[in-house]
Amino acid sequence: MEKEKNYDLRDMFIGFGVLFLYLIASALPYDFIKIFGLNYNNLNLISKQIYLILYEVALILIIVYIYKKDFIPNFKDFLKNNIKYFKKYIKYWFIMLGLMISSNFIITMFTTTMTSENQQAIVDTLDKAPIYTFILTVFIAPILEELVFRLSFRKIFKHTNTLFIFFSGLFFGGMHVLGTLSNPIDLLFIIPYSIPGFIFAYIYSKEKNICIPMSIHFIHNGIMMSLQILLILLT
Repeated sequence: MEKEKNYDLRDMFIGFGVLFLYLIASALPYDFIKIFGLNYNNLNLISKQIYLILYEVALILIIVYIYKKDFIPNFKDFLKNNIKYFKKYIKYWFIMLGLMISSNFIITMFTTTMTSENQQAIVDTLDKAPIYTFILTVFIAPILEELVFRLSFRKIFKHTNTLFIFFSGLFFGGMHVLGTLSNPIDLLFIIPYSIPGFIFAYIYSKEKNICIPMSIHFIHNGIMMSLQILLILLT
């Protein structure tokens, strides 16, 4: 019992540590480059994009290394059973999409805001740097966000699925809204942004394989970004 309690405390400490690392790293990309004697503002657009992608990839590798005992077995299992997992859990993506659309529709009925500041920021960046935005949103974000918001929160709330799902989803939604918050009304968009977090956390609590919600996250972001690009091309 004592040994199990020590493992729980260690996992909680690691979970909080990775969450703290993510928050600090997310706030420091423009300062970190100064270590190499470079000024981010002096770089050209392509160099900025390459640097930010490499920065995010480095952060992912660090977190994967920290969680290697969880991630490597999960990845091997997913490679063997990905079709089974896809058939079993793709329905949750449709449920998630329906809930997101419904909540967005309700929000727009009571406000003059048609989209969140975060979504508008993505659209603006996509218009200026489509390849960079696609790579960051479709490939990097699902890996990094699932490692942080699902795996870390599972470490913190190891024995309670309810608190794990609630805080994992709510923190996920909050991080997508608070970073670009410009008015109090935008706080309402925490609801549609939290819904994927709740769904991904629920899936992870069921199968205990981080690669499953990660793959659904890939699919969701890939479809949404592809539709956004198509919309830009048609307008």
